[in-house]
Amino acid sequence: MSRSLAAVAWSLVTVLIAAAPPAAHAAGFMLFEQSGRALGSAYAGEGAIAADATTIFYNPAGLTLLDGTQIAGSGFLIWTHFFFENRGSHIDEALGGAPLTGGNGGNAGSAQPLSTFFISHRLTDRVSLGLGVSAPFGLQTEWPRGWVGRYSARFAQVQSFNFNPSLAVRVTDWLSLGGGANAEYVNATLTNNLDLGTLCEVLGPTKGIPSAACPLVGLSPQKVDGYVNLKGNSWAAGYNFGALFSPTSSTRIGLTYRSRMQHNIEGFADFRLPKQGQIIPKMTGELVSTPASVDVTFPDRASISLYQQVFDEWAFLADFTWSHWSLFKALQINFANPKQTPLTEQEDWNNSERYALGMVWTPSKVWTGRFGTAYDFTPIPDREHRTPRIPDADRIWLTFGLGYRPTTRLRFDVSYGHIFSPRVSTRNSTPLTGELVGNFRSFGDLFAFQVTYDIDWTFSDPWGEPM
Repeated sequence: MSRSLAAVAWSLVTVLIAAAPPAAHAAGFMLFEQSGRALGSAYAGEGAIAADATTIFYNPAGLTLLDGTQIAGSGFLIWTHFFFENRGSHIDEALGGAPLTGGNGGNAGSAQPLSTFFISHRLTDRVSLGLGVSAPFGLQTEWPRGWVGRYSARFAQVQSFNFNPSLAVRVTDWLSLGGGANAEYVNATLTNNLDLGTLCEVLGPTKGIPSAACPLVGLSPQKVDGYVNLKGNSWAAGYNFGALFSPTSSTRIGLTYRSRMQHNIEGFADFRLPKQGQIIPKMTGELVSTPASVDVTFPDRASISLYQQVFDEWAFLADFTWSHWSLFKALQINFANPKQTPLTEQEDWNNSERYALGMVWTPSKVWTGRFGTAYDFTPIPDREHRTPRIPDADRIWLTFGLGYRPTTRLRFDVSYGHIFSPRVSTRNSTPLTGELVGNFRSFGDLFAFQVTYDIDWTFSDPWGEPM
């Protein structure tokens, strides 16, 4: 029986590893979705509960509470919804301020899978090891070809893969310390339309093309569109560490920190122009496909977590996370083509906070129920900095989950979360894209499952009695 259950669990985990982490959207573009079990309690208290090997991500010090060898694999379906309501978007006032043409954009969200994998091993009574494979950051928005904000954004995607070996030491009976190294791979894609008429009239005079000549060759604002696709990838290194305090047998407090990641994303900018627009690269040398790069810092974060056993069947969870989003000042894309003007998008984000509360109900050794809520503050400072690439807003989480343990070594968890945000406005503008004026509305649904298996290197019956 135990051998067949182990084979089933390992097969499920293998499938999870094979699924690539997607570009899913969270507050900013940080992801909390590392544990399918923890979604049920809105990730509250994860730095203190140390319920399974996913503690490698949330607090590596929690590894000392796990026995033997354990694997935990999670799968998520993250279904996002982003809607835009146009409220007077227009081209730059210097070019006449005519309304931007196009529709509201429909739903720029999508349903994307995500998977994570963790394995832990107790080396001695005081030392434990672990390895995590996860996706700490991600986003995806996809607007249709003819929407009103096509010059600001069409498609944006960031995917991350993080490899996190960890070590934990039980210093005393009430204190454990842990840390890990992180190797993070990022793949990014940004696309948008190019208003070649506006480009010709704004940049032409600086490059030898009189603005009066642009309409003569058919390049008037919003009449001829080009397209640019920027793709790149990067590796970065970082670290994380944590401390776990147990002042009483029913109380645990976790303190954790994950470092910032400095990425130099290198790739290629692919410009695609119709025949009417070929005069621009011929006369100026711009809008020619070329290698490109961008430096971006992914923020560090710090958390304090609480696990409190209230009654025999009930435990209370709480969590506060601070994210250093003020590091995200601007996106400046530099091009190998010396005649191509660097592209700068000012961000000026603020640091942000997340508060989470949860409950765990354990009526028996077979079943577990979880409930949670959280409030996640957006780092975007105002409507002038809110773009359709990341139409972020404060978000409220409501979650619940159910755990089933058919044996002492195998557990299945399923969870659901609904995330919703207030309607927020944007008034984002540049001379080349015009001014996008309107409201964003967003919400999301998260579905998750987790398989956790404690590997026993001796054979036993389903409830742990030696065979």
